[in-house]
Amino acid sequence: MTKKTYNKIKLGIVFVISLIFSISLALNNFFIPITTLVLASLVLFYLRKKVVGVMADERDYEIGGKSALLAIQLTSWIGAIVMFGLYAFSDRNPFYQPIAMTLAFSICALMISYSIIFKYYNKHSFKNEKRD
Repeated sequence: MTKKTYNKIKLGIVFVISLIFSISLALNNFFIPITTLVLASLVLFYLRKKVVGVMADERDYEIGGKSALLAIQLTSWIGAIVMFGLYAFSDRNPFYQPIAMTLAFSICALMISYSIIFKYYNKHSFKNEKRD
């Protein structure tokens, strides 16, 4: 299978997933979207192994790492600013405080998980492994 065929199949799977998600959520069924997402991920993982040719090179991985770091930093800064804004106005509307605290803990969980994953990958060298 070529990379172009794989991308067309991936686009079709994304379309089907979004259709199933919207119908299931309208029917208040949350089990079907989760199952669909897991199955689609497995199918895409299997199909990716069948692609002949180069999927990504070292430059793509470097750009992906830099963009992930920037996305986490921007999300953290924006989330912190919004959290402080909501917490500052919690005296006007008491519902702002739990939203602000949820946002704060979500940002902390994002940064902690990024740090743990970064340290894990930093300790393990994948230079000698074959990449598909």
